[in-house]
Amino acid sequence: MNLSAITKMNDPAVVDDYAMQPTAVLEPEASTPAPARRVVKKVRGSRGPEFYKPFHYILLFYLFFYCSRIPEMVPAFHFGVMLQPLLLIGMIMTKSTKAIFQSDIGRAMTWFTAWVGICVPFAVWRGGAWDQFTLALQALGLLFFMAAFVRTFEDVYRVILTMALAEASVGVLSLIIGGGREGSTRLGLGTGNDTLSDSNFLALFLLIGLPLIIFSASRKRGLMKITLILAIFPLLASTAKTGSRSGLLALAVATVFFLIFASAKERIALIAGGTIFFVCAAVLLPPEIQQRFTTYFNASSGISQEAADSAATRKFLLERSLQLTAEHPILGVGPGMFMEGEAMKAMKEGHRGAWHYTHNSYTELSSECGIIGLALYAFAVWRSYRGLSRIRDRYPVYMVRRAALFVQIAVLIAAVGAFFLSIAYGGIVYAIIGLSMAFQLATKQERAEARATALEAAPAAA
Repeated sequence: MNLSAITKMNDPAVVDDYAMQPTAVLEPEASTPAPARRVVKKVRGSRGPEFYKPFHYILLFYLFFYCSRIPEMVPAFHFGVMLQPLLLIGMIMTKSTKAIFQSDIGRAMTWFTAWVGICVPFAVWRGGAWDQFTLALQALGLLFFMAAFVRTFEDVYRVILTMALAEASVGVLSLIIGGGREGSTRLGLGTGNDTLSDSNFLALFLLIGLPLIIFSASRKRGLMKITLILAIFPLLASTAKTGSRSGLLALAVATVFFLIFASAKERIALIAGGTIFFVCAAVLLPPEIQQRFTTYFNASSGISQEAADSAATRKFLLERSLQLTAEHPILGVGPGMFMEGEAMKAMKEGHRGAWHYTHNSYTELSSECGIIGLALYAFAVWRSYRGLSRIRDRYPVYMVRRAALFVQIAVLIAAVGAFFLSIAYGGIVYAIIGLSMAFQLATKQERAEARATALEAAPAAA
């Protein structure tokens, strides 16, 4: 980024869509009628300026548990079942059921979910594909809720803080009660089929929370600021103990991205902090985890054999998912049906199936929902990233630009992590897509209100 872009907005000679430009007002003659007031279309309507607020706070509660996955570890807590009906009622009461369609991200994700439903009847196993479709519908509901109840920049900041606290909680819980799957030294949280019991999922959740925690800490004061800063340490420690190479890559990409846009002081702090982190990791991590970070396809010892086998399996699954994409380019083998489709293909070839997920969200979609499903999803992810660039570079309020930068880093981490995990139908990636979408809609709302205020002030000035 050209670092001068941030300072340009203070130059009145620079024309910017996000900054309201001063307009010369001519003194009208006595007989000149007052200009007709221009009607500015509302971005999102409600029954009152703050009528949606109670549902906004219910959404924050829902988001905390959605992003922390705590209900999976405590099955008796059915927070989603309890809160979703309230949020649906809130959308109807505030007349915001269509708010999502004012965003190209929302429209793309809605069409994507519809396409997932279209693919179900053509799946190799319709029952399993239907179950996957219902999960995608629930995840889409989160986007509807965020479009409806996140309307201002302050709303966005509260969402960022909520997601930051959720991932900070995950980091602390991982160190206190976290373990690992049987036979593994890698850190996980939960048991059995819990999402965060998988070390790679846990690493992705934690890393997505990192930029959100840093931004929230920069805004807060007192005890909350101290709490957020301290939360960074268990988060990074837990991430290192997962032994996730995809997490390490995502962290490296995010670090380089931040260095491009950071100030000189921030760069020095990041480099110093990163050096301390890697030195501590080299000293404190078990040898098995250290070797995993440095092993890909060739094992140098028995300890690293598992890591090499894992990388080889991922390569094989990537090839198989591309083969299924080529054989089923339109409708795929059905949502969530890669394992079944690959097993059927292997049976025809005379050998056993791999019975693994693709470990790649993009080829997961191309093989299960065809090229159209992949294109819709990839477009939404791209717009979630790209739509924040102009806000980051040109919005006249420093804190808004700052928020856009850190949310964009979270989107980037999620996009990189999706290359190594099968997470296309829900989860933390949907929460990040929803955050970016709501942020961009809030920007649109603020601009509309600023223009309305300027137009109302113009006749008075005349």
